[in-house]
Amino acid sequence: MARILDGINEPQDLRPLTYQEMDQLAQEIREAIITTVSSNGGHLASNLGVVELTIALHRVFDSPKDKLVWDTSNQCYTHKLLTGRRERFASIRKAGGLSGFADPSESPHDTLCAGHAGTGLSIALGIASGAHHLKRDSYVVAIIGDGALTAGLSYEALNNMAHIKPKNLMVILNDNGMSISENIGWLTHWRDRIALHPEYDAMVQKSKELAHKLPHGDFAWQLVKKVKDSLQGFIIPSMLWEEMGFKYLGPIDGHNIRELEETLKEARQHSHKTPLIHVITHKGRGYPPAEKDPVKYHQPGSPLSSDDSTPTYSRVFADTVIRLMEKDPRVVAISAAMMEGTGLVSVKERFPDRVYDVGIAEQHAVSMAAGMARGGLKPIVAIYSTFLQRAFDQIVHDVCLQDLPVVLAIDRAGIVGEDGKSHQGAFDISSIRCLPNITMAAPKDENELQHLIYTAVKNDGPMAIRYPRGKGVGIPLDQALRDMPMGKGEVLRYGDDITIVALGSMVYPALEASRILEEENIGCTVVNARFIKPLDETLILEACGHTGRVVTVEEGMLAGGFGSAVLELLNARDLKDMVVESIGMPDEFIEHGSQSYLRARYDLDSQGIVRRIKANFPELCRDVVPENSIIRTQEAI
Repeated sequence: MARILDGINEPQDLRPLTYQEMDQLAQEIREAIITTVSSNGGHLASNLGVVELTIALHRVFDSPKDKLVWDTSNQCYTHKLLTGRRERFASIRKAGGLSGFADPSESPHDTLCAGHAGTGLSIALGIASGAHHLKRDSYVVAIIGDGALTAGLSYEALNNMAHIKPKNLMVILNDNGMSISENIGWLTHWRDRIALHPEYDAMVQKSKELAHKLPHGDFAWQLVKKVKDSLQGFIIPSMLWEEMGFKYLGPIDGHNIRELEETLKEARQHSHKTPLIHVITHKGRGYPPAEKDPVKYHQPGSPLSSDDSTPTYSRVFADTVIRLMEKDPRVVAISAAMMEGTGLVSVKERFPDRVYDVGIAEQHAVSMAAGMARGGLKPIVAIYSTFLQRAFDQIVHDVCLQDLPVVLAIDRAGIVGEDGKSHQGAFDISSIRCLPNITMAAPKDENELQHLIYTAVKNDGPMAIRYPRGKGVGIPLDQALRDMPMGKGEVLRYGDDITIVALGSMVYPALEASRILEEENIGCTVVNARFIKPLDETLILEACGHTGRVVTVEEGMLAGGFGSAVLELLNARDLKDMVVESIGMPDEFIEHGSQSYLRARYDLDSQGIVRRIKANFPELCRDVVPENSIIRTQEAI
């Protein structure tokens, strides 16, 4: 039997379908998403929750003339399947394949590539204003999650909407009670009072069943709906939205296509107020494991994947924080809606009153940490590199300017892989190392990470520690935590031909590259820089001066990055005859693909380092060892 989905090549193909056919289509879409995510990884639960909503949107609106703005566009898988990308859907998140987020370079149906929550309302208002000024007959729909309403930027946009009063804009609040972690704040309490109230839900269901048994049942149900809507006025503070200047409609069953369509069409008729449609959906809809545990299945590597005993960097970070909290009651931890990803869930289980989830509010997280530090606490802020970008001003003004002892634990630094260009942790070195008062470090492995966290908490000023996504290198962890000497690196291997100064996750690839080159009679000195700021100037100058040839390797942007810091040092010491090659991320946004694929592509693996050394220092390529070339090895790791 042919799938209905196979006949959908553009949104207009949805129009002739009956509601029964659309229900079947929704099931087919869920099967396609589950199958693909099981193979490729990706965002599962959130995509399963918006299938019917996406179908209804494309039946009511005329994309791409009408613009759909997906806030945090990781829930756009159904949208991709309905907009001409069905045959390529199996390539999603693979190198050269479809992005896991909306991407205008893929399709005119994608309005923007949005990977950070809270930006959608502002962008939608801007697009609507542009259409108004240019007299374009187009409508703009912003689809935001309830998690986005923990972001301050969303309220700035809502405030401005109430002022501008756009007549071509609609807001859809996709309320599933979740972002990645379970949501916090006033909207969660609101949702619990209505959607999760058993007596209210039972009353609505019984009324609906009774109405359809009566003669003229559809008419009877419309009367019941009026009573239902009136009752909601007492339970839900819809007046809040009305007072803010919006036309509130809802809550609406986000898995009932007929009700969604009717409401969308009704909302489009309102021109005096911007309509806000409150849609209740369920993350993981149609896939029992994801329905039961939407946090775990928010973004599984694979629902069927297994794991080994090597801990992730996030796990080691969390375990270290627990040990520190056991010793020092002043230590607290803060996350911005990333409790699971940063590992802080386990910390909160052990110390529930000392771990704070502030929602999608990175700016607030950093400023709050500054206040905690001023109040005598030892705050650790754990945020992914890509999201810490959002709090740059707070790091500058509230932490560094005040010289406060805040620890920034920068998770997912460097290449993150399949989430692609909106999520690569590329910019933290360049942005942070320019700030006065802050210390910045990157561990070469998980053992060094735990010692650096310990060191940072004992430090009297701001300190940032960046570490990669994924598992550690598998070395044993020391039982006792110890101080790492501030601003001090180490030489791991000695050679007379070239010096490789490596940072963080690039240290072990640099060591492996040195072993490969040794077999070709090229002697490498390998330096674990460890600190980005301050640099271990004495060690780096001595190592580089000995060989006269230098390669810096970092998993971050070259522009303003670690390699730039080394070049600045060499230039300041007037070592202008030094030959330097820097390896890192180029001046572009890094697309999606596996971490191993992307590291190989940008020469951020051992083979790439070898290749770059041979290409840029051809005089080292020889068949015999000259008399003045000595290779010495120090087992320092």
